[in-house]
Amino acid sequence: MTNISLLKGINISVTSIVMVFLVLLGLQLILTSFKYIFREEKEKLTKTENAPIQTKKDSLEEDEETKMVAALTALILANEDQQDKHYQVTSIKRVK
Repeated sequence: MTNISLLKGINISVTSIVMVFLVLLGLQLILTSFKYIFREEKEKLTKTENAPIQTKKDSLEEDEETKMVAALTALILANEDQQDKHYQVTSIKRVK
């Protein structure tokens, strides 16, 4: 094992920490540049599409996953105080 003086050890530690922060700064710059690179494509898509304004009713999709999430959320809220109850979902209806 080689003998390293205290001053040389501090020098190696500081150099290593600076290198790590420089790499992290480079990654941050790369990731923030993605926002500006891909923004142009989104602007082109929104300018070319002249979609009609959707109402609130149209924006809510009614698919199986949404119904399942709603049912599970209702079961969690119903089962909040009574942990040993068993429930069975028979139907799912949308309430306004």
